[in-house]
Amino acid sequence: MSDSLIHLEIVTPGRIVFAGEVKSFTAPGSEGMFQILHNHAPFISTIIPGSVKFTASSGETKNFVTSGGTVEVHNNHITMLAESIIPVEDIDIAQAEKEKIEAERVLESKEPGQDKAAAKHVLLTAKAKIKAVSA
Repeated sequence: MSDSLIHLEIVTPGRIVFAGEVKSFTAPGSEGMFQILHNHAPFISTIIPGSVKFTASSGETKNFVTSGGTVEVHNNHITMLAESIIPVEDIDIAQAEKEKIEAERVLESKEPGQDKAAAKHVLLTAKAKIKAVSA
């Protein structure tokens, strides 16, 4: 590994999304966006729905949207455990719009038994997808 690179692993419950060397990593932490560069101090954060990006060792920037998870940084190694994560270019904007509308319907509903917390999470993720595609 080069002296200015960091090893990044992005893992979901179903697969390894990325494993390789990067120049930088940016994610939406519960306390705000953060960026990790080489020799960053040890760090753990929860991740909220939003945009994740990293610059690969080749210089190419990769953009994703996550529904949340956790990130741990230690000794120039980043591990992101994501609930789900999708490359921006794979986002179906029509599906994201449908998810947003349905989540808003559940949140506005007076029906008993509606999972408002889950609907809020779906809404935040759908909005992050829409924003990422629109950027």
